[in-house]
Amino acid sequence: MACLRCVKMNRRLKLYLTALKRYKRSKGFGIHSPFAFMFVLRVLREPLAYYAYSDIDTRRAMAASLANKVEGRRPKLISRRSAKMLFRIACYFHPSQLLQVGTSYGVSTIALLDVSDSSRMMIYKGREAHDVVYDEITRRYSGRIISFATLAGATAAYRKACGDMSLSPFIMVNALDDTDAFTECADVIAWALQSEGVVVVRNLMRSPLVGKLFSQVDSSMDHGMTFTNGRMAVIVGFRHLPRQRFNLWF
Repeated sequence: MACLRCVKMNRRLKLYLTALKRYKRSKGFGIHSPFAFMFVLRVLREPLAYYAYSDIDTRRAMAASLANKVEGRRPKLISRRSAKMLFRIACYFHPSQLLQVGTSYGVSTIALLDVSDSSRMMIYKGREAHDVVYDEITRRYSGRIISFATLAGATAAYRKACGDMSLSPFIMVNALDDTDAFTECADVIAWALQSEGVVVVRNLMRSPLVGKLFSQVDSSMDHGMTFTNGRMAVIVGFRHLPRQRFNLWF
């Protein structure tokens, strides 16, 4: 436990020490890539409202109310700001098939699926899921979601679906159960980035395994861009993009 606290403290200290530099880059200063400039200012830091924001607010409020009635451990609910950011990211890349790894109450799921009525998701919920809350929050989307009992089953089905339909992957990782999940997730992310996909990784500071996963992926990439605020990261595997890392405020 002490080691875990030290890791989190070190990560927070690093954020404080790099705050000024991250703030400047978040305003576009020093970003020369047209893609990165537009993505930072028009997606990650976009101040204007989107059409799905009211629905996200409503369902998040529902999730908060239902979660208060849950007995036992209650994972932290995703913030409205983060949920809306997930929506903007999905809206920008507009994936038709998504893979989600880990969930708690389903708010991140609906934020991704609100982009289009034609989008579909495969999900491995993981051990932090509260099915009663999740099922209620995602009820309207249930015909567009396929849930798998194992992460290996979800990743295998997702790879096949993307291959059969020649689709670029879009993956979001919220949580990892254990080191086996870490290995499986690292493999499917490597495949996704080689297939010019996009990966969103959340809870970098809260989960040492998730933080380690992003660090490993970030250090192994030979093309594409990573955007992170220390808590969340967006990894874009487009081959035409040079290898660049952006530490930002968003």
